[in-house]
Amino acid sequence: MKKLIILVSTFACSFVVADDLDIANKIRSEGFYNSEVMHTLQHLTDKIGPRLSGSPQMKEANNWTLQQLKKMGLKNAHLEGFEFGRGWSHDSASIELTQPRQVSLHGIPPGWTYGTNGRIEGDVVILDAVTKGELENYRGKLAGKIVMMGDQISMKPPSKKVFKRHDSKALKTMKKFDVGRRASHESWITPASRDTYMQRYKFRKVLNAFLKTEKVIGVIYPSRRQGGLINIYGKNHKVGMTFPVPAMVIEAEQYNFLSRLIEDGEKPRIAMNISAQFHDKDTKAYNTIAEIPGSDKNPEVVMLGAHLDSWHASDGAVDNGAGVAVTMEALRILKAIGFEPKRTVRIALWSGEEQGLYGSRAYVAKHFASRPKPDTAEERALPSYLWRSKGWPIKPKKEFEKLSVYFNMDNGSGRFRGIYTEGNVAVKPIFSGWFSPYSDLSAGTVTNKSTGGTDHESFDDVGLPGFQFVQDPLDYSARLHHTHIDSYDHLVENDLKQAAVIMAGFVYKAAMADDRMPRKPMPKLPSSTVLEKKAKAVEKARRKRERDANKAKDTKRYN
Repeated sequence: MKKLIILVSTFACSFVVADDLDIANKIRSEGFYNSEVMHTLQHLTDKIGPRLSGSPQMKEANNWTLQQLKKMGLKNAHLEGFEFGRGWSHDSASIELTQPRQVSLHGIPPGWTYGTNGRIEGDVVILDAVTKGELENYRGKLAGKIVMMGDQISMKPPSKKVFKRHDSKALKTMKKFDVGRRASHESWITPASRDTYMQRYKFRKVLNAFLKTEKVIGVIYPSRRQGGLINIYGKNHKVGMTFPVPAMVIEAEQYNFLSRLIEDGEKPRIAMNISAQFHDKDTKAYNTIAEIPGSDKNPEVVMLGAHLDSWHASDGAVDNGAGVAVTMEALRILKAIGFEPKRTVRIALWSGEEQGLYGSRAYVAKHFASRPKPDTAEERALPSYLWRSKGWPIKPKKEFEKLSVYFNMDNGSGRFRGIYTEGNVAVKPIFSGWFSPYSDLSAGTVTNKSTGGTDHESFDDVGLPGFQFVQDPLDYSARLHHTHIDSYDHLVENDLKQAAVIMAGFVYKAAMADDRMPRKPMPKLPSSTVLEKKAKAVEKARRKRERDANKAKDTKRYN
């Protein structure tokens, strides 16, 4: 009898393995030879374009992705809103030096800045102040001026390759777990550094009021990139907290050029023209949600997602149109091969990621688990990463036990080389097995390290399995991330097809697995001793930076 049971079990296991490999073949065939991933990306980038949260283009992207998911046959497709703030868009912007010579400059307004209501022109001055007392030195001197915010940008020789892939050495290094690293759910913001950020926040409020009172007509910021790249960001999108002066971000080299003119005794004049508008009728932003219902009686849920929003300097192709297209393509592949999952498979295309994971955090708080609100209105006005480590205890919601796993993509268009487990060692052998049918496509590196800065954190922060794939870096960080050249031209088609195939394979395995994905212990507040130790270390580092900065400033003034 024992022999018979063993034979039956062996036959059953062999059948399951064979069935899985048959599905893997179908996924690969559909994903490589009938791919729609580039068509999706071209529509998102060339036709819709930038997708700043709250903007008309973002809402167009919400509606278009919703219709596409419905056409695939997904169910329960809807837009799920959450409170975000003001919408904003701009039609055009120009900036030029008019004196002492005529120079056309390259500038882009930061998000949520006022338009100029036509061309404005004024003398340029440098504002070198980081305290309320230092601001008083400029009292009565800024009316009608265009203000440069800070010193020149230090230029360093290029030290990195622009375009690269992970080699075997890099992937091997990833596998080494660093015991000293913070837990993945733990905020990198300590009490001391949070206090520092709060002081900066309070100074910015004073500065904003000062600029308005002093009748400054425009503000110029330098790009944090060099080589002509403009990295873009946004001002405060919350209602009632709008930056009061039209602003532009210009190339670092051009910012330094203007600074040198002033240092040499010249009196440069700048002309600016920004056509921008706020959209205040609807202060919500929206996540696009759809699913393939599970066949189980009371099905658990497998989720995959990417953030749909982008910055407005370019078309948001690699950040993160790539992730959106890959996740949509993964579900298209599964629907095309007739996949009928045991667990419900749900896709979420997030909004508000670029401003602080707003969309995914709102969704997790509504459906799975919430944290206590910050103590003060000022803290609530800050991005959630500044206070989330204070959010204990975590309060699970009704659906908390229903989620099996969430898979995310948001590191450019590079191919999948593995996956981060966020310290969840129990999933390592599971993921290693799931990479097996695709071993010719990916190294299948499963690292117990954590990665941050994107929407899987919203899940991991409350003790739910949320994972981001290891991707080839390509030129994502080197020149594309948040810059004005993040366009369709920099996407790598074969990498995106590979990512969609592996994403589909992982979603299939998760949806059909016998058991729910293993979970780590629920995150808890570190001990007061640990927090105090970290706070002291951060404060020590802050004081050193402050001393170095003052020393550099004194040296510059002396020279």
